Amino acid sequence: MRLRILAAVLGSITLLVGACSSGAAPAPAGGSGTVGAELSEWAIKLDASTGKAGTVTFSVNNKGEKEHEFVIVKTDLKADSLPVVDDGVDESAFTPVDEIEDIAAGATPSLAVDLQPGHYVILCNLTSHYQKGMYADFDVQ
Repeated sequence: MRLRILAAVLGSITLLVGACSSGAAPAPAGGSGTVGAELSEWAIKLDASTGKAGTVTFSVNNKGEKEHEFVIVKTDLKADSLPVVDDGVDESAFTPVDEIEDIAAGATPSLAVDLQPGHYVILCNLTSHYQKGMYADFDVQ
């Protein structure tokens, strides 16, 4: 009798554990994936710093108190090494990808882009925002 009760309890626990876990692995960033991006004074934080080539949707959330931009450029330079001209990065010196301008505080826009393998920098290029640390590296494989 005890063996049957023990078997029933173990079977119930197995079913419960199986029902609680989805078994699905989190989707990789990039390649039809979504990457969360948080803007604030003075930082850009990404959920992932790498992704797969293909369509990547950046889900942007301006948690700051100021208006910001979300600019993506392709470059071999690291995010903290871009040349600055007149209080901002000279975007024409890089391969532009896309951008969202005028992101108000509290706004949550999205941007879907097709990214090829390589290195990208995401930055806010409003006056002096890049110099204050609003940038992030993103690599695509």
